[in-house]
Amino acid sequence: MKKLFKFLFVVALMFGGWALAAASLHVVRAPGTMAFGYVPFKVQLITKNAITFRDTYVDTTKWSVADAEAHKDVVNRLDQLNKGDLLAHVKPSADAHATATPAEIQKAAPQTTETPQKSIFDFNR
Repeated sequence: MKKLFKFLFVVALMFGGWALAAASLHVVRAPGTMAFGYVPFKVQLITKNAITFRDTYVDTTKWSVADAEAHKDVVNRLDQLNKGDLLAHVKPSADAHATATPAEIQKAAPQTTETPQKSIFDFNR
């Protein structure tokens, strides 16, 4: 009986660890290839900003601009990590830019002059 409880405890810890890992990562699939063209898809593991089960697996291969707007957390996280190339195939329509006034464009992309905060991992700065 003691061995059974030990076994169940280890299995519970194992599944709990897997659940925690799934809650803290985005698995992003994008069009393209990996491993020098041998793998016919592109998959990246991206850390989430918060531990949640929303958008754990994100397949962006058939995304449109509306899908990207519906998943703003994922898009913002990819931009933060400089992984915007995973969403390079999602392009806004030409109509959206043609109707925007210069004031709206300036509001959308504010200019900042402050320097980014130095991290302990920034060796070349």
